[in-house]
Formats: sequence, C-alpha cells, structure tokens
Amino acid sequence: MDLGKSKIFLLFCVSFIFGVFAGKFVSYTAMAFSAMVFVMLATLGWRKKAWMIAGFLGLTVLLGAWRWQQSFAVTYAENFVGNYYEQKVEWEGVVVRDPDVRSNKVNLTLGELTPSQSPPSFPASPAGRQEGEKIQGNILLNVGRYPEYQYGDRLRFMGKLEEPFVTEEFSYKDYLSRYDTYAVMRFPKVERTGEEQGSKITAALYRAKHRLQDVIVGVLPEPASALLLGIILGLKRSLPESLSTALVMAGVSHIVVISGYNISILTKNVLRSRGLLGRRAALILSASVILAFVVMTGAEASVVRAAIMGFALIAATGTGRLYAVQNAVIFAGAAMIAQNPKILQFDIGFQLSFMATLGIIYFSPILEMGLRKIKIPEAGFLSLRGNLSSTTAALVFTLPLLLYHFERLSVYAIPANVLILWSVPYVMALGMAVAFVGLVFLSAAKLIAATAWVLLQYQIWLVTWVAGLPGAAMALAVDFGFLVAYYALLVLGLWYYRYRNKFWYYLEYAEVKL
Repeated sequence: MDLGKSKIFLLFCVSFIFGVFAGKFVSYTAMAFSAMVFVMLATLGWRKKAWMIAGFLGLTVLLGAWRWQQSFAVTYAENFVGNYYEQKVEWEGVVVRDPDVRSNKVNLTLGELTPSQSPPSFPASPAGRQEGEKIQGNILLNVGRYPEYQYGDRLRFMGKLEEPFVTEEFSYKDYLSRYDTYAVMRFPKVERTGEEQGSKITAALYRAKHRLQDVIVGVLPEPASALLLGIILGLKRSLPESLSTALVMAGVSHIVVISGYNISILTKNVLRSRGLLGRRAALILSASVILAFVVMTGAEASVVRAAIMGFALIAATGTGRLYAVQNAVIFAGAAMIAQNPKILQFDIGFQLSFMATLGIIYFSPILEMGLRKIKIPEAGFLSLRGNLSSTTAALVFTLPLLLYHFERLSVYAIPANVLILWSVPYVMALGMAVAFVGLVFLSAAKLIAATAWVLLQYQIWLVTWVAGLPGAAMALAVDFGFLVAYYALLVLGLWYYRYRNKFWYYLEYAEVKL
C-alpha cells in the first residue's frame, strides 16, 4: 500500500468512526437526502478523483450513522424488555456472562429471555404470561452470594422489572446498554432449571479463569493477591477501598485494567528482549503473553479489544513499519466499533484504551527522540526514557477524557507512572507464572509468589505514599467543547510536526544536491 492509498484507507476508517459518533444526532430523512447527494458526487465526479473520494467518504459516514442507529433496533421491538418496566414478571433466561461477584451480592446478566412455560413455583403475576416466544434484550439480576450460579445456567425468576438509573453524573442505562442489557431486577426469587446452555468454549475459558484466580488467592496474602488479580485479570472488585482510592489519587489506576495501554506497556518491555532473544523470538514471546492474558481473563470483550491493539503495537515496535501499523490500529478500532457501536460513546475503558494506544504509537516516538537529545538515559531495567515517553504520550492523549468523565486531575501522575510502570511487566510475568505453575505444582508457585509479593508490596507502598502527598489530586472538569477543541489542536499539531520535518528534510536534500 503506497502513501496515497494508505491515507485514503485511514480516511475511510476515521469517516466510519465519525459517522457512528454522529449517528445519535441525525435522522433517517437527513441520511437519505445526504446519501443521494454523495452518490451523485461519487458518480458524476468520477473523472475527478478528489470528488469521487469525497462522495465515498460521505457514504462511509452515513454507513457509520446507520450502524449506530441499527444497534438500538432491539429497543423498538414489540417484545422489548423495556416495555415491561415497573411490572412484576415471571421469566426464564440463560446466564450469558461470567457472574460479577461483589462483597454482598452477585450481578447476573441473563439473555434468551422467555415467559416461563413450566408450572409456576411463585405466586401468579400480572405480566407472567406475555404473548410472544422471546423477550428482546438482556436483563441484569442482583442476587445473593449463595447459591452460586455459573455461566450457561438457565434460571426461572420472578420480581419487579426496573429501568437502570440515569443521573447528571452517570447513566447506568447507557453503561449497561453496551452489553445489550436494558433492565435490572433486584433480588428476585430465582430457581435453576437447567445448566450448560451456553457456549462450551466460553464456559471452558471461564472455568480456567476461576481456577487461576483460586491459585493466586491461595498463594498470596491480601492485599497483594487482590492487586495481582487486578493487574493480570482486571478484577478490581476485590481491591480494598483504601487501595482503590489510592490508585486513583496517584493516577495509576490503569494498571488494574486490562486495556490496550496496559498491554502496550507490557509488550514494549517484552520486545526489548529482542536484542537478547532475537526479533522473531521476542515477537513470538510477546504474542504468547497476550494470548495467555486472553485465556486468563476468560476472553472478555474488553480484553480481546486490548489484545487486538497489543498485536498492532507488536507489529509497530517489532517490525519498524510504523505508518502501516498506525493505520492498522485505526482499522482495529473501526472494526470493533462496527461490531459494537455503543462502545464509542458508552465504554469509557475503550475510549481511554484506544486513545492511550494511539498516543504511544503516534506521540511516544517523538517524545523519545526529544529525550535522547536532552540526554535522558534509559536507566537499565527501569526503562526511564521509554516509560517516561510512553506515560507522557498516553497522558497527553487521555487527559481531556479523564477530566471530562471523572473531573479529577492527578497532579503526580507522570512521576508516579514512571516509578511504577517498570515493575508492571515483571509483576505480570511473575503473576502468570504463579497462576499456571500453581495448576500443577503449588509449592513451586509459592516460591515464585514470594518474588512477586516483593514487587507488589513496592507498588502498594508507592501508590499509598503518592496518594498521601499534599495536593495529590484536584477537582477539574471540562465540557464537551473543550474535548473537541483539544483533540482538534492535537491532530493539527501532530500533522504540522510531520509536515515541518518533511519540509526541512527536502530543503536540506535540495541544498546538498545544489
């Protein structure tokens, strides 16, 4: 793919993403009229390449807008779950996600909802016998810790259906809609009527995840085991509240989220071994580590998205073909948004992960070159220059999103990340070794866990100390207009930097020729 085609490819991906974003604000009538205009532009202007490309880009924007609106098609169905808000229902459904275990309850996501067909064991309810064979959309049940339920269980339940809450600060309804979940039911009467009715592959991955989790909890004390589970499995629920707050205050809470940023830091450090192992072996090792993460987390959608970004970063840093892989990352984001358009607006984790990965790929090399010029050392295993450039680049790309969503600025985020990120790849590697070795040889896993515990204690001490510094976090909010202006200026700045560098390169080349 030459440079011209590469730019066109990138424009089509960005146009689709923009269309998904704009889909919330346009009507079908406006889309139909715009489609006619763009078709005319693409066909009548076929002699002029620019006109033809503009027409097809416009159609791509409309395709994105249409995809966004189609993702909500279920909400217009006659048997949509939302049509039964504030009613008592008796339904059956299958647990379609791994149960989310909390300290005092368990959240179960149920799909394949149908009115109960078996003789009721609960009192009759006015909405207990709706017409139609299937209710559209998923539901979230809040149940007690016991009895325990698993992915694939079929449950019969009865209770009052509620609409997820929406406030000025947070929309739980939008948050749940990412998983096609549109209703909640708090502590209903539940009866298990079947088992193993989900995907066998998914069930096997979840069983592996739970077994690895049990090993880690068995060989490490709290809060070290909770922190390790957060780092390698993304399980934040078990973190003590004090430690969770300290991670946020210090600006390093991303280490307990399996995201593109987290995996990119890991893969960049693993790829540093290519001088010792060779490029091919380092690439294989990095890919193997990412695949292990996918298995360990039960192949959750967020982890699969992060893995795609991680593979793109492996190609970027391992092969040196930065321009092509930059486009590949944009394509990966466009493909994920096409599969689930709601993540673009409702999934904060995806937004931060995607922007941080773009920052590391696009901006980190520029910063690293600057740090070399001012003689910042790599500092051996601390990877000072690499971590500083990666951390700063990711923060520059994610800062407005963090302020927009959380309205808090972590003052010491950059030094805290530099001091902690060098240890994350080692903790991940040791944690994975503990989990997998513990499956076959628990005593050996305890020896590995002792080394991991030292690093985990260092991380706990560091975040607690940074969070306790005066003015560690300050309240700061920005509006949507600031968000748009910031990223527009960032894109223009990066474009100008590349344009200016090319200009001076060609000028120097012309002087040499003269």
